[in-house]
Amino acid sequence: MKRMKILTKSILFIIILSICICMVTQILKPQIPAFYKEKHYDAVFFGTSQSYCSFDPEIFDEYELKTYNRGRQQQTMNYTYFYIKDALESCDIDVIVLEIFGMFYEEGDERFEDADIRDSSLNDFPLSSVRMEMIQDCVPENLRWSYLFPLDKYHARWQEFDYSSWSALYNKALYPYYEETDRGYVRIKNEEVCVDDYWSIVFSDVRREVNENNLNYLEKIYDLCRKKGVKLLLVKGPLPCYDRVVEETNTVMDWADAHNVGFINYMRQQDVLEMNFYTDSSDGGTHLNEKGASRVSRHLAQYLNKYFFMKH
Repeated sequence: MKRMKILTKSILFIIILSICICMVTQILKPQIPAFYKEKHYDAVFFGTSQSYCSFDPEIFDEYELKTYNRGRQQQTMNYTYFYIKDALESCDIDVIVLEIFGMFYEEGDERFEDADIRDSSLNDFPLSSVRMEMIQDCVPENLRWSYLFPLDKYHARWQEFDYSSWSALYNKALYPYYEETDRGYVRIKNEEVCVDDYWSIVFSDVRREVNENNLNYLEKIYDLCRKKGVKLLLVKGPLPCYDRVVEETNTVMDWADAHNVGFINYMRQQDVLEMNFYTDSSDGGTHLNEKGASRVSRHLAQYLNKYFFMKH
């Protein structure tokens, strides 16, 4: 009987300790985007900075489309796959729009191991089974423990909290969401002239091999969308468009044709967009600024309404 009491107390202690650790971890870990508060979106945008600099949800509002931009800086395709999987398990989405620049990261690229990219992706994730899958799949084995059990990783965040009132502490520590400016879109007003003659190469028919691992994750995204009954649309932004990007885009376009997946190559739509290479780039030809993003967003909103939502 005495042993039974000791065992019972030990089990209760472990349970209480585990609950406390989980609560403290929940308090200390970064908040997740307000994206997760909603249960339905007409379209959600994914990809690298080419996504978050190109698709402005405010423009899509004008076309009565409920959208959110989940693009993240230099995000590799393995992380993007789990972003899409988590989004589809969290809410109902009609169309997944994937900007494909992440397809062009080569095997061995430092982005696959970069700590900042890893953190920027995982910090935006709720505790979930998908997060566990992402960690197992994307994080080097020797670093997984700190992401699976992040109490040590985030313990220093205590100093960020406002202890002047319980309500302030509650709002900072316990409320799970934070409001992203412009629903994930990064609004850049800076203008820098594009000095290269982009138009001369964008209609090249040359194909270049794409990283096989990236193609595998694209296949996974495709299969996931089919399973969920969600439409998939691939987009290549109008920038950047140097030789390798143009040639690998052609290869991805072939993949899209073979899988009957919609593809918009905005590198070849620069005249339709009426792109102004003196005013529409923030950095001389790599990313769009607010003016350039407005052009792309309006065209894409009209395209979505016409071909996916049957609005004219």
